[in-house]
Amino acid sequence: MQEGQFDQASDSEDNAEPRAAVRPTRSRRTQAERTAESDKRMLRAALKLIGQRGYRGTSLAAIGEEAGYSRGLVNERFGSKDGLLWVLVKNMLRAYRRDVRASEAALAGVERLCSILEAHRRAVELDEPIRALYALMFEAMGPIPQLQPEFQKLHHGFRSDIEKTIREGIAAGVIRADVDPGAQAVLLLGALRGIAFQWLLERGAFSLEAAYSELKANLRRTLST
Repeated sequence: MQEGQFDQASDSEDNAEPRAAVRPTRSRRTQAERTAESDKRMLRAALKLIGQRGYRGTSLAAIGEEAGYSRGLVNERFGSKDGLLWVLVKNMLRAYRRDVRASEAALAGVERLCSILEAHRRAVELDEPIRALYALMFEAMGPIPQLQPEFQKLHHGFRSDIEKTIREGIAAGVIRADVDPGAQAVLLLGALRGIAFQWLLERGAFSLEAAYSELKANLRRTLST
């Protein structure tokens, strides 16, 4: 049965009324629900294709075809490939930050940093979203410089969150007072980027769980009081 169609009893059936009483009729989806579903499918298609082909190698037509819609619908909803891109990046970052906030609420110091690492590991394991993110990130350094401001904000925000956590840990007496919070933030972000990049290039070449566990152990050894 095609989406949006109804089960219908024949008008010639003698028991039409009793059958209607025991067979609930499916409610037709609202326009808002259909729009949300098609947007989700187009964004999912964009994630997949950008991860495989990069931003320049992915067309609106290909995104529409992958999602089961026309290029015209993609253009109508997002305005352009750049417009779709920004929605995609914002959705990825929103999901990541929501995951981090949920896991770190009751933690402080090094343990909060470790919760950030766990959120990052889960994102890497999902593969498709982070593969698209890295494809975009590297293209921002070359053929698509208009992406740079968004990724500069992304990295600035990530470093700031880590630095803030370290400063709060120092104030609480659970992180050593002689460490440089800004420099540590750069080092930790660099480690996360490096692990993810290696994994995306050669998935299965090493144990992701072991790498993150060792990174957490290093944090506890070097930062804890």
